[in-house]
Amino acid sequence: MFNTFIWDFDGTLFDTYPMIVQGYVLALKDYGIESSKEEVYRILKEYSSAAIAEKYRLDFTELSKKAKKHEEKVAYVPKSFAGTQDVLQKIVANNKKNMILTHRLSASTQKLLEYEQLADLVTEIVGPENNFARKPDPEALNYLLDKYSLDPETTVMIGDRALDVDAGKNTGVQTLFFDNENLLTDIQADYRVTSIPAIKEFI
Repeated sequence: MFNTFIWDFDGTLFDTYPMIVQGYVLALKDYGIESSKEEVYRILKEYSSAAIAEKYRLDFTELSKKAKKHEEKVAYVPKSFAGTQDVLQKIVANNKKNMILTHRLSASTQKLLEYEQLADLVTEIVGPENNFARKPDPEALNYLLDKYSLDPETTVMIGDRALDVDAGKNTGVQTLFFDNENLLTDIQADYRVTSIPAIKEFI
Protein backbone atom coordinates (compact mmCIF):
# COMPACT_ATOMS: atom_id res chain seq x y z
CA MET A 1 0.00 0.00 0.00
CA PHE A 2 2.77 2.44 1.00
CA ASN A 3 6.33 2.45 -0.33
CA THR A 4 7.98 4.80 2.17
CA PHE A 5 7.34 4.82 5.90
CA ILE A 6 8.52 7.96 7.70
CA TRP A 7 8.47 7.35 11.42
CA ASP A 8 8.49 9.62 14.41
CA PHE A 9 10.82 8.06 17.00
CA ASP A 10 9.94 8.98 20.59
CA GLY A 11 6.67 7.34 21.58
CA THR A 12 6.25 5.75 18.16
CA LEU A 13 9.13 3.36 17.54
CA PHE A 14 10.63 3.48 21.04
CA ASP A 15 9.03 3.97 24.46
CA THR A 16 11.30 6.83 25.52
CA TYR A 17 8.74 8.95 27.37
CA PRO A 18 9.67 7.81 30.90
CA MET A 19 13.19 9.11 30.24
CA ILE A 20 12.07 12.31 28.52
CA VAL A 21 9.50 13.17 31.19
CA GLN A 22 12.00 12.69 33.99
CA GLY A 23 14.48 14.91 32.14
CA TYR A 24 12.00 17.77 31.91
CA VAL A 25 10.79 17.39 35.49
CA LEU A 26 14.39 17.71 36.70
CA ALA A 27 15.14 20.56 34.29
CA LEU A 28 12.13 22.49 35.60
CA LYS A 29 13.44 21.96 39.13
CA ASP A 30 16.61 23.75 38.04
CA TYR A 31 14.39 26.80 37.62
CA GLY A 32 12.69 26.22 40.96
CA ILE A 33 9.55 24.94 39.25
CA GLU A 34 7.78 21.88 40.67
CA SER A 35 5.80 19.95 38.06
CA SER A 36 4.46 16.40 38.19
CA LYS A 37 5.39 13.67 35.74
CA GLU A 38 1.72 13.45 34.79
CA GLU A 39 1.53 17.13 33.89
CA VAL A 40 4.74 17.07 31.84
CA TYR A 41 3.64 13.92 30.03
CA ARG A 42 0.25 15.39 29.17
CA ILE A 43 1.85 18.51 27.66
CA LEU A 44 4.37 16.44 25.70
CA LYS A 45 1.70 14.17 24.24
CA GLU A 46 -0.88 16.84 23.48
CA TYR A 47 1.56 19.46 22.21
CA SER A 48 5.36 19.28 22.42
CA SER A 49 8.38 20.06 24.57
CA ALA A 50 8.24 23.62 23.25
CA ALA A 51 4.85 23.95 24.95
CA ILE A 52 6.47 23.21 28.33
CA ALA A 53 8.81 26.16 27.86
CA GLU A 54 5.89 28.32 26.77
CA LYS A 55 3.75 27.33 29.77
CA TYR A 56 6.46 28.32 32.25
CA ARG A 57 7.78 31.25 30.18
CA LEU A 58 11.24 29.75 29.78
CA ASP A 59 13.73 29.82 26.91
CA PHE A 60 13.04 26.63 24.97
CA THR A 61 16.61 26.07 23.77
CA GLU A 62 18.01 26.41 27.27
CA LEU A 63 15.30 24.25 28.85
CA SER A 64 15.77 21.58 26.20
CA LYS A 65 19.53 21.42 26.79
CA LYS A 66 19.02 21.06 30.53
CA ALA A 67 16.40 18.34 30.02
CA LYS A 68 18.67 16.35 27.70
CA LYS A 69 21.53 16.48 30.22
CA HIS A 70 19.25 15.14 32.94
CA GLU A 71 17.83 12.57 30.52
CA GLU A 72 21.29 11.11 29.92
CA LYS A 73 21.58 10.36 33.65
CA VAL A 74 18.19 8.68 34.05
CA ALA A 75 18.48 4.98 34.84
CA TYR A 76 16.08 3.86 32.14
CA VAL A 77 16.92 2.05 28.91
CA PRO A 78 14.23 2.71 26.28
CA LYS A 79 13.00 -0.23 24.27
CA SER A 80 11.16 -0.44 20.99
CA PHE A 81 7.45 -1.16 21.09
CA ALA A 82 6.40 -4.77 20.59
CA GLY A 83 6.54 -5.79 16.95
CA THR A 84 8.78 -2.92 15.81
CA GLN A 85 11.63 -5.07 14.48
CA ASP A 86 9.24 -7.37 12.63
CA VAL A 87 7.47 -4.48 10.89
CA LEU A 88 10.68 -2.64 9.95
CA GLN A 89 12.14 -5.88 8.58
CA LYS A 90 9.02 -6.65 6.55
CA ILE A 91 9.11 -3.17 4.99
CA VAL A 92 12.74 -3.63 3.91
CA ALA A 93 12.07 -7.20 2.72
CA ASN A 94 9.41 -5.78 0.40
CA ASN A 95 11.97 -3.36 -1.11
CA LYS A 96 10.38 -0.42 0.67
CA LYS A 97 12.01 2.20 2.88
CA ASN A 98 11.97 3.24 6.53
CA MET A 99 13.00 6.79 7.46
CA ILE A 100 12.89 8.63 10.76
CA LEU A 101 11.93 12.26 11.36
CA THR A 102 12.55 13.12 15.01
CA HIS A 103 13.20 15.95 17.44
CA ARG A 104 15.73 13.65 19.15
CA LEU A 105 19.38 14.13 18.20
CA SER A 106 20.30 11.80 15.35
CA ALA A 107 23.28 10.33 17.24
CA SER A 108 21.05 9.42 20.18
CA THR A 109 18.45 7.93 17.84
CA GLN A 110 21.11 5.93 16.02
CA LYS A 111 22.50 4.62 19.31
CA LEU A 112 19.11 3.33 20.45
CA LEU A 113 18.49 1.71 17.06
CA GLU A 114 21.89 0.02 17.16
CA TYR A 115 21.17 -1.27 20.67
CA GLU A 116 18.40 -3.41 19.17
CA GLN A 117 20.11 -4.09 15.82
CA LEU A 118 17.59 -1.95 13.94
CA ALA A 119 19.89 0.71 12.44
CA ASP A 120 20.43 -1.12 9.15
CA LEU A 121 16.68 -1.11 8.53
CA VAL A 122 16.53 2.71 8.38
CA THR A 123 17.56 4.64 5.25
CA GLU A 124 17.91 8.05 6.88
CA ILE A 125 17.41 9.82 10.20
CA VAL A 126 16.45 13.50 10.10
CA GLY A 127 17.01 15.14 13.47
CA PRO A 128 17.45 18.67 14.86
CA GLU A 129 21.04 18.77 13.55
CA ASN A 130 19.58 19.20 10.07
CA ASN A 131 18.32 22.61 11.22
CA PHE A 132 14.91 22.25 9.63
CA ALA A 133 11.89 23.89 11.23
CA ARG A 134 10.33 21.63 13.85
CA LYS A 135 7.23 19.56 13.16
CA PRO A 136 4.46 20.31 12.24
CA ASP A 137 6.33 22.52 9.75
CA PRO A 138 6.64 20.57 6.45
CA GLU A 139 10.26 21.59 5.75
CA ALA A 140 11.93 18.35 6.91
CA LEU A 141 9.40 16.10 5.19
CA ASN A 142 9.74 18.11 1.98
CA TYR A 143 13.49 17.55 2.17
CA LEU A 144 12.93 13.77 2.22
CA LEU A 145 10.36 13.93 -0.58
CA ASP A 146 12.77 15.90 -2.76
CA LYS A 147 15.90 13.91 -1.93
CA TYR A 148 14.35 10.51 -2.63
CA SER A 149 11.78 11.63 -5.24
CA LEU A 150 8.99 10.23 -3.11
CA ASP A 151 5.37 10.06 -4.24
CA PRO A 152 3.19 11.67 -1.52
CA GLU A 153 0.42 9.19 -2.27
CA THR A 154 2.62 6.21 -1.38
CA THR A 155 4.47 7.91 1.49
CA VAL A 156 3.11 7.82 5.04
CA MET A 157 4.08 9.82 8.14
CA ILE A 158 3.59 7.77 11.31
CA GLY A 159 3.51 9.31 14.78
CA ASP A 160 1.91 9.36 18.21
CA ARG A 161 1.10 13.07 18.41
CA ALA A 162 -0.90 15.69 16.55
CA LEU A 163 2.26 17.45 15.42
CA ASP A 164 3.37 14.31 13.52
CA VAL A 165 0.03 14.01 11.78
CA ASP A 166 -0.09 17.73 11.07
CA ALA A 167 3.43 17.62 9.60
CA GLY A 168 2.25 14.93 7.21
CA LYS A 169 -0.86 16.84 6.27
CA ASN A 170 1.12 20.04 5.75
CA THR A 171 3.38 18.14 3.35
CA GLY A 172 0.61 16.33 1.50
CA VAL A 173 1.65 12.78 2.41
CA GLN A 174 -0.56 10.12 3.98
CA THR A 175 -0.81 10.10 7.79
CA LEU A 176 -1.05 7.29 10.33
CA PHE A 177 -1.68 7.92 14.02
CA PHE A 178 -0.16 5.45 16.48
CA ASP A 179 -2.71 5.52 19.30
CA ASN A 180 -1.56 2.90 21.80
CA GLU A 181 -3.09 4.65 24.83
CA ASN A 182 -6.40 6.06 23.59
CA LEU A 183 -5.23 9.32 25.15
CA LEU A 184 -5.80 11.72 22.25
CA THR A 185 -9.21 11.55 20.64
CA ASP A 186 -9.25 14.46 18.18
CA ILE A 187 -6.36 13.52 15.86
CA GLN A 188 -7.45 13.84 12.23
CA ALA A 189 -5.17 11.25 10.62
CA ASP A 190 -5.94 9.27 7.47
CA TYR A 191 -5.41 6.03 9.37
CA ARG A 192 -5.15 4.94 12.99
CA VAL A 193 -3.62 1.89 14.69
CA THR A 194 -3.35 0.87 18.33
CA SER A 195 -0.28 -1.37 17.93
CA ILE A 196 2.84 -1.50 15.78
CA PRO A 197 2.03 -4.97 14.30
CA ALA A 198 -1.20 -3.49 12.89
CA ILE A 199 0.95 -1.43 10.51
CA LYS A 200 1.72 -4.60 8.53
CA GLU A 201 -1.54 -4.16 6.63
CA PHE A 202 -0.16 -0.94 5.11
CA ILE A 203 2.98 -2.54 3.66
